[in-house]
Amino acid sequence: MVSVQEVFLLAIEMDMVHLAHRIFWAITEGKVKVEEDSGRLDAIDYDDEAISKMVARNQLRIGKIKLYVAETTMPDRFAFYYSENVLEAHALHQDMFREKPKRLTNASHLMTKLFHFDETDAANILYFHRNKVVAYPYYLGHARAGERVLARMRA
Repeated sequence: MVSVQEVFLLAIEMDMVHLAHRIFWAITEGKVKVEEDSGRLDAIDYDDEAISKMVARNQLRIGKIKLYVAETTMPDRFAFYYSENVLEAHALHQDMFREKPKRLTNASHLMTKLFHFDETDAANILYFHRNKVVAYPYYLGHARAGERVLARMRA
């Protein structure tokens, strides 16, 4: 059995904003208990308007930390950062490597991908790895174009 709480926590962890708020609404309205089987979520009559308002306010504060990738001056090398915004990622890259990135883009679509971390010799999906980080912005490492191996570099 997968509990309502397990689905709720996974929805938050994976930035599934609408699903997380939908479950949160059901719990707060007493329609379901956290320890119940998640299958009960399918039988609830949801108030879509109230849930949409919660999502618009982002009441659960989901998705604040994003993944940014900086194109560096080294050919086919990219630096990866967790940050709330592009400006923080840009400033951290400049502070760490004394260079302006050629381009810095939101790469949150890569959060579901499995990456290998050279420093710890471990592999992890970036959504799950992000939860181990204490402070942001955070430098994950550099990777070659098309590869999913992150190696921390020193300036």
